[in-house]
Amino acid sequence: MKSNSWLSAILLSACMMACSNDNNDPAPVPDPQAPTTGTWRVTLFSERGNDETSDFNGYVFTFDSNGSAVATKSGVNRNGTWSINGSSTEFNIDFGEKNDGNKPLGELTDDWEIISVTSTEIKLKDDNDASAEFLTFNQN
Repeated sequence: MKSNSWLSAILLSACMMACSNDNNDPAPVPDPQAPTTGTWRVTLFSERGNDETSDFNGYVFTFDSNGSAVATKSGVNRNGTWSINGSSTEFNIDFGEKNDGNKPLGELTDDWEIISVTSTEIKLKDDNDASAEFLTFNQN
């Protein structure tokens, strides 16, 4: 009977360790060079729950390793800048002021919090939770 108690205690301990909810794995580090390959398009732009992705239909984006960004639509280029901060937590985009005359590109100007950056997808959210903005680029 003692061996059954001992075996039960070991099995219970093993199960508790395996079923632990603690996830101490670090968050994946975004690849800061990923945006510099290929061209990108906006596949999601939402603000306060409103899907405004269609405002970016026809735009193609490139992000150069020197920090320059270009948005192209119908052969017309619009220059901007981009960067990922040193701690890889923010993706900064600047296509000019956020005003009616600069829509939709001005809507992208922000310090975006990085959700993930891979060679095929860039997922961001506004660093101001009150705005409830989300932005996703996918590689063409």
